[in-house]
Amino acid sequence: MDRVVGQVVGFVVLLAVFTTLERAFALHKEQSVFRKGWRTDVAHFFLNRFLIDAGSFVVVVILAILLRWAVNGELQNFVAGQPWIVQFLEAVLIVNVVGYFAHRLSHTIPFLWKFHAIHHSSENLDWLAAARVHPVDQIISRAMMFVPLYVLGFSKEVFGAYVFFALLHAIFIHSNVRFRFKFLRGIITTPEYHRWHHSNHPEARNKNFAGELPLIDKIFGTYYLPEDNNAKKYGTDEPVPQGYFSQMKYPFRKTAI
Repeated sequence: MDRVVGQVVGFVVLLAVFTTLERAFALHKEQSVFRKGWRTDVAHFFLNRFLIDAGSFVVVVILAILLRWAVNGELQNFVAGQPWIVQFLEAVLIVNVVGYFAHRLSHTIPFLWKFHAIHHSSENLDWLAAARVHPVDQIISRAMMFVPLYVLGFSKEVFGAYVFFALLHAIFIHSNVRFRFKFLRGIITTPEYHRWHHSNHPEARNKNFAGELPLIDKIFGTYYLPEDNNAKKYGTDEPVPQGYFSQMKYPFRKTAI
């Protein structure tokens, strides 16, 4: 019950903060707060957490058992003995490198794309669009994040801090704001940068995979950020269903596999 109350409170706070922000500094001013698909995304916000947490717990326990052979006590003690901020920055870098390739694979392997396509099916971006994800897609992403942090011995506190940071950052970069943050280009992912990843413009397809560090896209040739232009069209070419339960079933359709 406490988790449900916390989730409701969190939703209300995010709604108040980002609705105010998006109304005052909207990029797409014609976009309504109750835009197409908002009911579906509210369902994702409230229902996915339990599915993702439960699935992640099972997968993480299995991985922890299977990866015991890779654990080196001396290495873990060294990592855990570093200052907290050093551990956190290292965790951000490691997870971003691993996450880059996991994200890129989710766009190139057809089976994985069917799950990830749910997230890209939003034709309008705002803070709530960040919640539109398929639990299987998120469980895979969390598992990929868990493996290096577990094997290297990062503390639970660092792991938790990164998850919290990544969650807030993900919500922000999906928001409908016109801030360009040019001074942050190449340093950290911004809403302007991530919108191109969600865009349905041919020139931006399969670009901007980085979670928080655009430098990784630059290194691997997938960086795309026009100087004086904004993405205007979002979504996927394929017809992804709009309802929550239809989206949950979509990747498992015989035609999708």
